[in-house]
Order: sequence, then structure tokens, then C-alpha cells
Amino acid sequence: MRAAQVERFLNPTLSHAGFKLSQIDDPTVYQNRPAWAIYYSGKDCKLQICWSARDGGIDFLLAPLDAPNEFGLANASKKWRLMLMLSNAHDDLPTPPPDADDETEMSWLRALFEIHFESARAALVSDEQI
Repeated sequence: MRAAQVERFLNPTLSHAGFKLSQIDDPTVYQNRPAWAIYYSGKDCKLQICWSARDGGIDFLLAPLDAPNEFGLANASKKWRLMLMLSNAHDDLPTPPPDADDETEMSWLRALFEIHFESARAALVSDEQI
């Protein structure tokens, strides 16, 4: 799945949450393997959606507005944090099987964002105020 496909699919959901596309890095490299990242800016945080051939999955990361647009899994600035690690929301979403089609995987990503974003955003903003 390419960054542009993910961006097109998730754009309505992310726009509704107040995010605007900032940058797409496709291709990029993470630990000598192919990767890509999509960066968004919101009213009180940044959002990154990234994929790497090394890790194999697509991740959501959040950061304060002053974070650089850098590949979040490398995280040289130490500002990017995994959304699911920040969130205290619970979901019963089954992970799509490895042979799932793109529509199934992107629908799952949208559901993950919708369930976990507000909790993760609140934790990030709260941590930044300390």
C-alpha cells in the first residue's frame, strides 16, 4: 500500500478531526529499508502515518506542534509517540489477516484512529503541559 492511497482514503476522517496535510515522504528509508511517512498538522498536535518494510505495519504517531517532520519510528527528536501507546481507549478490533485487501486494511486503520485518537491526543497535550 502506498502513502498516496492511505492519504486519499483517510483524508475525510482526518480533515473532520481538524488535520491538514503537511507533507508526504514517499519514498524514504528507515534502517536501510524502504519506508514512507505522511505528516499532518492539527490545532494542538501533529499526526504522522508511517510504514516501513522493516516493521511491516502502518503506524499512527502523535507529536507536539513544534516536532520536526521526521520519520517517527527513528524519532531523533524524541517528540513522536505511538498513538496506541498514548491511548487508554480499548477496542475489540480484530487485526486484518496478512492477505486482507487494501479496503479492509484501510477501514481497520480508520476505525483505529476513530477509537484511539481523542484519548491519545488528550494524553499528549496533558504531558506537554507538565
